[in-house]
Amino acid sequence: MEYGIRRYESSQRLWWFVFLLLALAGGIPARGVIRTWVEGAGPSGAAITAESVRQAGFWFQLPWVEKGLAGPVLLFLFGVLLSCLVLRFLWLASQTTGAFVVARSLKKHLGALPGRPKPDGDWLLESPERILPVEQLVRTAHRLPFSLFSLAHKRLRLLLSGAQGLPSSEEMMHREQRLEGVDWHLTGASWEPFRWIARFLPLVGLAQSGWIFFLQLQPVIQGTGEMGDVVVVGATSLLAFVQAVAAALVFAVGAGLVTRLESFLLTRLDGLFYDQLLARLPLHNADTLLILKTLRSQFEDLQRGLQRIEQALKSPSR
Repeated sequence: MEYGIRRYESSQRLWWFVFLLLALAGGIPARGVIRTWVEGAGPSGAAITAESVRQAGFWFQLPWVEKGLAGPVLLFLFGVLLSCLVLRFLWLASQTTGAFVVARSLKKHLGALPGRPKPDGDWLLESPERILPVEQLVRTAHRLPFSLFSLAHKRLRLLLSGAQGLPSSEEMMHREQRLEGVDWHLTGASWEPFRWIARFLPLVGLAQSGWIFFLQLQPVIQGTGEMGDVVVVGATSLLAFVQAVAAALVFAVGAGLVTRLESFLLTRLDGLFYDQLLARLPLHNADTLLILKTLRSQFEDLQRGLQRIEQALKSPSR
């Protein structure tokens, strides 16, 4: 089982790496969406004057995109962060759907059991399928397409893997604790690339603003003209930096919302398996059934011996 959990962890790490590649690839079309939206919200083709700088529409322009190397990079990073949030929402929706399917299946197959069963030894030995219908739950865990991406289905499959008859509740509890730790750790760690890119945005914006300011000074440096209005020059130069800082704040708020929704999902997933599955199993380890069978066999032998002695005592002596 140790191998199964390690394989699960490796597959999840691979999935989050693929997720990062998808977010990077999604940055290419997303930057076009951002540029179209921003330019549609601001004044189109209007000359930048001291009066237009004081209007809100000025800050929805992207005159710096085609100037220098940092401009296209900054817009691409905007697109990567946007595509990452969109993919996260889609992943969250798919995990919620998978958890709902597993919860409905557990309720269907385990709904007739009491919340805290206290069966005697005979029930454990004669009707293990009444305590945990392993075959039905295994079919649920392997249901396509949920078994490919749903954490709930993958957890259920690992919890029941290798189960013969009634699995050990002690072993299942240990597996669930390990799987919880893996999911929480990897889900949290998968946000690190997003955070680093968001922190990098203001630096790229500052570099682009410095380059724009340098271009504004070129007529003065070369002696071919004069620098324009100080307000226009300053606002145009700072535009990329201000937009980068604002975008970093907006993406940080969006990431905070998604991370809290993910924490709620993982907490609900943990509670689902504890309340609907593990809490309904009688507490036993892998040797419990063997001990019960041995005690039952010895008790039956003892009963038969006592019956023979009783019959011998009741029979008339010859």
